[in-house]
Amino acid sequence: MKKTYTRTIEDLMPMNLEFHLFGEGSPRVFFSGGIHGGEATGIHVAQRVVEFLEKTPLKKGSVKVLPVANVAAFRRLQRTSPYDELDLNRIFPGDPEGTPSQALANLIWEEAKDADYIVDLHCCGIWGSSYTLSLHEDFDHARQLSSMLAIPRVIQSGGTEGQLFIEATKTGIPAVIIELPGGQPFGIIDLEAAEECYQALINLLRQLDMLEGEAKTPEPVFYGKLEEVRAKSNGVFLPKVEPGAPIKKDEVIGTLGDESVLAPFDGVAIMVRPASYVFRGSGLARVAPYSSGKQ
Repeated sequence: MKKTYTRTIEDLMPMNLEFHLFGEGSPRVFFSGGIHGGEATGIHVAQRVVEFLEKTPLKKGSVKVLPVANVAAFRRLQRTSPYDELDLNRIFPGDPEGTPSQALANLIWEEAKDADYIVDLHCCGIWGSSYTLSLHEDFDHARQLSSMLAIPRVIQSGGTEGQLFIEATKTGIPAVIIELPGGQPFGIIDLEAAEECYQALINLLRQLDMLEGEAKTPEPVFYGKLEEVRAKSNGVFLPKVEPGAPIKKDEVIGTLGDESVLAPFDGVAIMVRPASYVFRGSGLARVAPYSSGKQ
């Protein structure tokens, strides 16, 4: 059974959200993309899931997919809506009587809040590598869902309020973000990362016994919160490690002029800037230590 339906936020220029619902009953899974309009890899993955489920029946349960959550922001391939410039992923559960983005957040929250699992698809920029973002050090149900996704790295979230997955996690729903390379400034899709994420979502449904086929057991590595490594001077930055690479404390991440940029701890380099001119304070890399929790 498939049902496609549209819900509208009424305003001077209405926003229409297209939801795709497959199957019925539990477990109930909710996939969303495009909460930030320019984050195209996640939107592409969500659309691929819809295409797959249109051809492949579920054994049990239901999957609801919202490929483009922030239609107005998507139209200009930017993070926020031109209606009010609010960051949609900072205002959940929203307000039905608020601005267009606040009303939109509330509508999405109403569609998602009854789910048993939520996976929200985002992009971490064109210099990054894929990771799952969750409150895995704080909530067992968040860690459980993170461990079921075949994304190699799981990062502990800083817990910023108003994000869909944060608010859902706090209510007891297993919820995560998957951050994927690509996105702004031109709606770039990283096809390799998209394929990995797509397969991870299909494998999740198999682990939940919602799809036919053999489920693989992922073994992601868990990390703590991301930290920014910034330039201490002006000059040319030359990277020495690839995004997603494990790092050792004091390993050379790159060079800035005659100085080496060193890793502050053992962990992973999630993002590494490509060779470029930089100025003091510019971001060179984003790194995360191994989680203090159980690996």
